[in-house]
Amino acid sequence: MTVLSFIGGAVGVCSIVLWGLFWVKAWFNVGKFRCVQVESVGFPEPNQWPTLCVIIAACNEASRIEAAARSLLNQDYPKLELVFVDDRSEDETGEIIDRLAAADERLTAIHIDELPDGWLGKVHALHIAMEQTDSEWVLFTDADVCFEEGALRQIISDGVAHRADHLAGLPEIQPAGPLLDVAISTFFMSSMFFVTPSRVEDPNDSMAVGVGACNLVRRTRFEETPGFTWLKMETADDLGLGLMMKRWGGHAQVVFAQAQLSLDWYSSIGEMVRGLEKNSPGLTHYQCWRAIGMVAVFTGCLVAPLGLLWVPQLVAIVLLLLLSLVAVVSSGALARRTCFSRISFMLAPIGFAILAFIFFRACLLLWLRGGVVWRGTKYDLRSLRQGQRIEF
Repeated sequence: MTVLSFIGGAVGVCSIVLWGLFWVKAWFNVGKFRCVQVESVGFPEPNQWPTLCVIIAACNEASRIEAAARSLLNQDYPKLELVFVDDRSEDETGEIIDRLAAADERLTAIHIDELPDGWLGKVHALHIAMEQTDSEWVLFTDADVCFEEGALRQIISDGVAHRADHLAGLPEIQPAGPLLDVAISTFFMSSMFFVTPSRVEDPNDSMAVGVGACNLVRRTRFEETPGFTWLKMETADDLGLGLMMKRWGGHAQVVFAQAQLSLDWYSSIGEMVRGLEKNSPGLTHYQCWRAIGMVAVFTGCLVAPLGLLWVPQLVAIVLLLLLSLVAVVSSGALARRTCFSRISFMLAPIGFAILAFIFFRACLLLWLRGGVVWRGTKYDLRSLRQGQRIEF
């Protein structure tokens, strides 16, 4: 056996162990999450319901926003107001929220026609909306999220009962096709590999979580932070909100809210590729050498198992059978706790390849364009670096 074949075999064996760890660690971490309970199981409600404002910043969401709005307007929460911001939409989004606001006084429609320099569109829209409310709790959500009956009562009850200042709720993601499910479930597993509720709640741990579908904040604690001006150039704005609340002393929590929230995150692989164009380069801190290193890591994870070609055939077969068993058992457990299918978790290597392509494409466009182009506005590399708050 040559030195190169020995190294190749060792790399192959190590990669199989790491892939097995990927499945098992995600399974183990997911088991630590609690679910927001529903009223039918007797979850204690607050003695007096606090005021609540739900904020949505929408851009070109005409095909989705009405369903989301009606799911909120049909809620039975007693002290509810809604603030919807039309952020320079070029479709009928503005007309839809105006019509809904005219029919229900709980909803306020805001229209933004120009974006000030130095702001990302969504962050600016959230900043403007926050200035319109004095509610005790504020829930930031997206225009493609639908709320089940009683969801707001249950989410507020959970936040009050557990004394949260920031509550991030993970929603149910509706299936939109087999390949897309594989990509999204792998994205979920990759997040769960690192995230645990105990890390999020630990004030001495830098881990923070934010979820676009459900970022609930206690207003008194939010007012102790710098606010959205601190996040005005943070492309991962949802995660940035969670980081800001925690860094300024807020009690942060992350929960499963699949019984309360659902969304069609992306309708196709192409939409996912375009949707992650803004966020994924932030993993590199907008540094070329970091991007090259991460592409190498992605590639290595996918190619390294080929090192089994230099391992005795029987050993390779046993390792692959053991990995398959780990994948089947872990995927089954993950499927029972989430909205994804077992097969989508089992096909994680394919999902990982899709995510690697998305990341590579986004980084390539970043350097070719000299920045990020989002919602018709270009943000240069210098501004993105200066404005980034998330430290991956």
